[in-house]
Amino acid sequence: MRPAPARRRSAVAWLALAALAALLASVAAVAARHGGSMLGLVGTALLSVVVAVAAAWWSLTTRKAWKRWLNLAVVALLAGNFVFSVVSFSLLGPGGVLAIVLSALAYAFATRRALTGGPPPARTWAQEPAGQPPASPWLLINPRSGDGTAGRTGLVAAAEARGLDVHLLVQGDDPVALARKAVADGADALGVAGGDGTLGLVAAVALEAGVPFVCVPAGTRNHFAHDLGLDRTDPVGALDAFAGVERRIDVGLVGDRVFLNNVSLGAYADVVAEEGYRARKLATARIVLRASVRGERAPLAVAFRDTGGNLHKDVLVLLVANNRYQLERPAELGARDRLDDGVLQVSSLQARTGAALAGIVLRAVAGRVIPGSTWAQWEATELHLDTGLAHLPAGVDGESVTIAPPLEFRSLPKALRMLVPDRPGPSPSSPPPLSRLALRRLWAVATGRGRWAA
Repeated sequence: MRPAPARRRSAVAWLALAALAALLASVAAVAARHGGSMLGLVGTALLSVVVAVAAAWWSLTTRKAWKRWLNLAVVALLAGNFVFSVVSFSLLGPGGVLAIVLSALAYAFATRRALTGGPPPARTWAQEPAGQPPASPWLLINPRSGDGTAGRTGLVAAAEARGLDVHLLVQGDDPVALARKAVADGADALGVAGGDGTLGLVAAVALEAGVPFVCVPAGTRNHFAHDLGLDRTDPVGALDAFAGVERRIDVGLVGDRVFLNNVSLGAYADVVAEEGYRARKLATARIVLRASVRGERAPLAVAFRDTGGNLHKDVLVLLVANNRYQLERPAELGARDRLDDGVLQVSSLQARTGAALAGIVLRAVAGRVIPGSTWAQWEATELHLDTGLAHLPAGVDGESVTIAPPLEFRSLPKALRMLVPDRPGPSPSSPPPLSRLALRRLWAVATGRGRWAA
């Protein structure tokens, strides 16, 4: 007999499929009665979206204030016109429109419930032989990370109750020095509850000392924790890693600096280097990127070759990642399926105009990024950059640093010992509700077949 949680998920999946059938029937009924008006509404919606996106992009990239305000006015007019069209159409057949809205909401809600709590992502990393839990684990907690995540979740008390030696990071502390002192004092496992930048600094100490490392997701984004398979909403639960299982993962090196996620040079490095970035991330990114696509910022003065021997120079953005970020599945854009393939993923953006950059963004959203003259991507185990500059601003795991050339990137395969909780990770990102993947998963849950029925 299937367990109760699986039966409940199956019932919700059938409800989602029934709501989808009701949605399709409602649309068909309204189309049969008001086909011409409905076709006009759909056409208006599609045209409004296309023109509004183009106008919004032009408002971002134009140098003239009057053009910016004109494009924003066009967006506002299009939005108002679409709302008027929807209201007008709704008055023609209020019952049918209400049925469409209610069935669509029911389908979206039930689909989310049915596909939440399913099986974890497919992690095929090799597990090390089980050993004794660390006798003297040490945890560095940044109480300011994630707008005070540690305080809201009671992380300090939970860690101390598990017998961890907890150190709270204060302004002016050096995480590297603190971690090295902890190892010198006998710590046999190092952990960090904080942002990705602090994680990388302490992971470097764990690497040089040969002790296991623990990631506790307490930052704002927690990209590394996500790719590691941790539940980013449960920092207290992540403490179970100190008594968990060991994995071996890769780390990247730029010079002698360790990175867990990526190193960025160019426009993105300029974003994280801007004063006030932490407090106003979107506004800062808009200002820097707008200047970049307008040609107001000089391209990155570096030169490097890909694995085919092709020369790349004068790029807008260069990103060197520890393992592959996938760009094929829009619902999981920018995530890594593995952290132990022993490769660097090099991405070079050479777009010089707003139109070229917009094309790349649209293809990425559609999951159809194809390397070309404005975008190149390849995998390597090392990368050498030439530059005549004395130093280069860079973003290392999202932290602003300055790197002295020459820049030598390389991968250290399976170099870092990671402790993770001995339980399945969270479910992968839910696919778009009307995608084929979502429908296949719903059917598997409803019928009790396949991996997603678990």
